[in-house]
Amino acid sequence: MARGLPSPHHHSICPLSLNSRRHQGAASVITMRTRLILLTALILAVAPFGAPLALAATSTSSITVSGGPTSSSDATPIKIDGEIYLPANSPAPAVLLAHGFGGSKDSVTEEAKALQARGFVVLAWSARGFGNSTGSISMNSPDREVVDVAKLIDYLGNRKEVIQDKKNDPRVGITGRSYGGAISLLAGARDQRIDAIAADITWNNLEGALFPQSALGIAEPGPFKRVWTGTFFSIGSLGMRSATTTPTPQTLLCGRFAPEWCAAYQMSVAQNAPSPAITTLMKAVSPTTYAQDIVAPTLLMQGEADSLFPLTESTRTAKSIRDAHPATPLAMIWHSGGHDGGQDESKRLQGQVANWFDIYLAKKAHSFPTFQLTQSAAAISSQDSAPEARVQIGTSLPLATTSVALAITSKSKVLLAPAGAAPSAVSALPGFGSALSLAGGLGAFLPGQSAFFESAPLTAQLPIIGASSVKVRVASTTGDATLFFSLIVKSESGRTTQPNGLVAPVRLLGIPANGIDIDVELPAIVTNATPGDRIALAVSTTDLGYAMPQDGRVYSITPLSPLFVSTMTLKNAPSNTPLYLWPLIAVGAFGLSLLWVFIRRPRHPAMKEPQSDAPLVSVRALNKQYDDGYKAVTDLSFTVEHGQVVGLLGPNGAGKTTTLRMLMGLIFPTSGEIEISGVPVFPGSRALSGLGSFVEGPGFLPHLTGSENLDLYWRSTGRSDDPEIADALEISGLGTAVNKKVRTYSQGMRQRLAIAQAMLGKPELLVLDEPTNGLDPTQIKAMRSILKNYAESGRTVIVSSHLLSEVEQTCSHVVVMHRGLLIASGTIDEILNRNGKRAQHLEEIFMDLVGEDTEIGI
Repeated sequence: MARGLPSPHHHSICPLSLNSRRHQGAASVITMRTRLILLTALILAVAPFGAPLALAATSTSSITVSGGPTSSSDATPIKIDGEIYLPANSPAPAVLLAHGFGGSKDSVTEEAKALQARGFVVLAWSARGFGNSTGSISMNSPDREVVDVAKLIDYLGNRKEVIQDKKNDPRVGITGRSYGGAISLLAGARDQRIDAIAADITWNNLEGALFPQSALGIAEPGPFKRVWTGTFFSIGSLGMRSATTTPTPQTLLCGRFAPEWCAAYQMSVAQNAPSPAITTLMKAVSPTTYAQDIVAPTLLMQGEADSLFPLTESTRTAKSIRDAHPATPLAMIWHSGGHDGGQDESKRLQGQVANWFDIYLAKKAHSFPTFQLTQSAAAISSQDSAPEARVQIGTSLPLATTSVALAITSKSKVLLAPAGAAPSAVSALPGFGSALSLAGGLGAFLPGQSAFFESAPLTAQLPIIGASSVKVRVASTTGDATLFFSLIVKSESGRTTQPNGLVAPVRLLGIPANGIDIDVELPAIVTNATPGDRIALAVSTTDLGYAMPQDGRVYSITPLSPLFVSTMTLKNAPSNTPLYLWPLIAVGAFGLSLLWVFIRRPRHPAMKEPQSDAPLVSVRALNKQYDDGYKAVTDLSFTVEHGQVVGLLGPNGAGKTTTLRMLMGLIFPTSGEIEISGVPVFPGSRALSGLGSFVEGPGFLPHLTGSENLDLYWRSTGRSDDPEIADALEISGLGTAVNKKVRTYSQGMRQRLAIAQAMLGKPELLVLDEPTNGLDPTQIKAMRSILKNYAESGRTVIVSSHLLSEVEQTCSHVVVMHRGLLIASGTIDEILNRNGKRAQHLEEIFMDLVGEDTEIGI
């Protein structure tokens, strides 16, 4: 929520100071020997609640295994580059660990070590065409990549460190994400020696994923998912076999793809539809073709933020397995991640995969819910920058959810599909999801090209879980139609939410003059609607991610049924800790916290006076590594001067929010320094009294007016100086709305009020994290003026954003981050002229800077 940071008189007890080691020295009260003694006591105190320390050694080594044939015409085995991780104790069950598209065995090192620590032998390998493995990419062909997995199992069958159920039959599971998830399912169906499967964010039917058809009962493939498919092909086409070999036209066109897959892509792009040969090719690498042969216990995981392989891919695979083998253990997890980013739950998912293998490979007792899903929340953890999420569980799979019928109050509407499909709506883009839907002034729903068919306001809360449906009549002036349907939630204030930017594409041919009636399966989503919200069917005629008709046409859309909204009754996941331990843990935790504070309490440097000749913000060699080893920020250095508007730019996961949270003293760096006007930043530092911030989302009391909320906030800080509310309101442009109840505000008004709150007292430094989230183009334009007006008053603004066009139009300077690293900084003009030739837009430079990071789904 928006906040002005505490005054210098506010002090916090904290575990680590920016400069704690540097400023302790010989004057520290606690000697190193004393710290070691206390730390030993701490470890002994924790021991009853933790796992025993492993004393035996683990090991890792590289291997090369002969795989399947090079191609249908060349029986020469390829060479598979692998890495084997041996646990402390053996023999042990084994896990084959596959990587995502564009990755290699090195991409899954973290997951491999986690499974190794849980007692498994882990064999990670680079799929053919990736890393140092030979061969060409065949998209998990049953005659190539699936055979490669069989050869890896043969290899494990000869390792004494692996439990052998019988000769050449090691006890082995297989797991992977995306491309690696598909090979897990395909190999599990083909090779009965596989004893357990865990597949994440992968496809059920590759043709259905790349040519999705959401009109039930329509045989024609849906519109071509051009942008996602092009992204995959570009990744597979990068790099030649050898730098010393002169590339041929074939290698330039196809890169690492097998010729038949290269030809399939070229034809799909030219025709925007699959030929019968392409359909056959994709069917051969789709789990839907073989799922009925899977008998091993299977854990299916799918991401809620995934426009490439949506949630329905997992339910379709599960249904095939369940129908063929009702007794096969089957579980499903819908998590908040996916190919579009979303929220990182990798640690929890790694634990769930290890638990699954514990049960079915190590034969250990674990309770495992049949179905789990994540309900994302807006709360922020104090330990990292990820919002907290709520996990819910159910006793049945979401294969047949309950439907709530909501009557649609809207009538028939006429929509335009412009010639050339320009401009196009932006629902979701590879790796960004819906985050870029407003980039360049574009949105998910364009005037004249979109329509909403709304329900009456809800009278009770409604959890929306799974794929809803509706029946509509479609008429077209051209006899065919390409449309995009979605389920949205409209709040009382008018805010529109399209969960994760997901759409249900429909492509219809041979439409009669009076139209055609179709049943549409809407995107499977996970969200909550509250009383007063309206549920609406949204229809759009264009989408930038898909191949579109190039001629202009007009459609008529008429609802013929209520909205059948999918829902489930779930409960919150329980803690695994026995109830009788909680009092002991509470007492122990309190004592340990006192001991920990005594050991680690920082020795802050003496309070310094602000220095007029120092940069307003100075960040030097800043690093942030979390306890799980994840490096969010690495060796980051930059300065911000007075009067600048600085854009902190980067894709999801770049480290932007983590950096801002360190700047505001909310979390602590592992090392490095941050100073404001030469004064070090730490909790209680006088530097923070001149900083106002708006992080994650506005939080206001809805029954109070905007003015009352601001007054209440300022008084709660305990500060006695003038908040200058009138000036803050003038800059934010709320006008008379400040005297209205906040519950009547639109999202744009809430954002303005949040920024006004951050401006209270006119801080020298204003820090805003994604201030345009949820705003429409008009509201974004107004926000741009607000920030510029504030900077013109001689103050400084730092804005974190991934909306490239907004940074370009709003900011004077840019700091570009990617994977925690600084990759560029300077004025907007310097960045645009970075390559010696001025780019037209920041997006060109941005994609050039981060475009080499091409791995998907790992």
